[in-house]
Amino acid sequence: MSSSFRPTTESKVAANKFVPRRGISFALQVAILAGLVTWAIVQLSSRAIEQEQRRDYVAKQQASLQGPLSSLANDISRPLDTGQNLRVQKTISTRFADKNVMLLNANSEVWQFGATRNSALPPLPIDEFEIRASVEGARIQLGTLVLRSKVPTLHWTFIVAELSLTLGSVVAVLAFLYVRFAMRGLNGIHGLLEQMRKGNYCERTAQVGCSQVRQTIEHFHAALGEMTTLTEHARKIYLETAIALSKTIEAKDRYTSGHSQRVAVYATEMGKRLGFESERMETLRIGALLHDIGKVAVPDDVLLKAGALTDEEFATMKRHPLAGDRILAALPGMRDMADIARSHHERWDGRGYPMGVAGDSIPLEGRIVAIADAYDALVTKRSYKSALPVEKALNIIEKDAGSHFDPYLAKMFVAMKRNGQGYKACKAKSFDQSPLSNETMGRS
Repeated sequence: MSSSFRPTTESKVAANKFVPRRGISFALQVAILAGLVTWAIVQLSSRAIEQEQRRDYVAKQQASLQGPLSSLANDISRPLDTGQNLRVQKTISTRFADKNVMLLNANSEVWQFGATRNSALPPLPIDEFEIRASVEGARIQLGTLVLRSKVPTLHWTFIVAELSLTLGSVVAVLAFLYVRFAMRGLNGIHGLLEQMRKGNYCERTAQVGCSQVRQTIEHFHAALGEMTTLTEHARKIYLETAIALSKTIEAKDRYTSGHSQRVAVYATEMGKRLGFESERMETLRIGALLHDIGKVAVPDDVLLKAGALTDEEFATMKRHPLAGDRILAALPGMRDMADIARSHHERWDGRGYPMGVAGDSIPLEGRIVAIADAYDALVTKRSYKSALPVEKALNIIEKDAGSHFDPYLAKMFVAMKRNGQGYKACKAKSFDQSPLSNETMGRS
């Protein structure tokens, strides 16, 4: 059982994991996108550079070959006029032995020297360029010289594919690592929001991640600190109000004055023996102080009746644990105390009220308060009975261990009191072992 009454301290649970649980898919998406963008940039950049170098090469070739091609066109114009085809073919092959030079007629068809007809000019391949020069006759244009040559392949283009994949992969990994680092603190922010949703403003998280995330966490902590202060102040008011209401109930009957305070003393004695930490001990103490707050819903003629209760009146009295549960559960941070108020009249054998639960199903704090409540009811004077000696009260607790009370807790409590430990413990003398009844304990 935990308590919502916690001091405002920095949480020692730091977000040490380099890759938190949340945001991995987002980081992967960013990494993949960054890798694809890098790959595309490298590919497009290489193609742009290749095209620019291709244009530069073609421009240089045109500047260097246009003059010789035009000179050749002038030199072969006269042989064409006289029909010396073989001489024209020889001249072309001599001047441009390493180039593909074709002669087109006036219909833009390739002259087939020694053939009966001409053929159409084939399309220009994508990896070639061409230069043209007109062959002028005495009166009309006889044809056109066309020089075609391949653009050499750039050696660095062979590594573009591997380079783009490598750079894309490296950028993707770096992007993933950076995004994960930048988002480390988001997991803690989600945790803080979840705790805020539950009404807990005392949790803190480590300030990690990028600067923006760290600043966000810092602002969260500042806001939580203010909310914690306000919440604790409100809880203090609620608690003081509840305790005042509980004292008001006790003040109606002089016989029960101080009952809740004594029950709290007995309960905390047992809590210390069980090794409760301070937070749980405070929950037990407050729950014990307020365990009978539900009696505010019990009419005074039943609550203060001097004699034995009728069945109907006892049924009315048995409603106070649930009434206490409803009252305390409505107060912020009092859920654990409400469990104590509800369960302090449950029995180990399941024959208690209001829920009739048994054994370990009863909250541990409720089982502790049940023993403390019964013990104080036995050893103090009430309007309907006299106070019993400590020895006889312990006999009743011991006899009802395993039926009414948790056997381990009952044995521990009896041993503490018989050893002289705590408030209203036994003195060093023999014990009266005569059988006694406990039928009046239900009105505690």
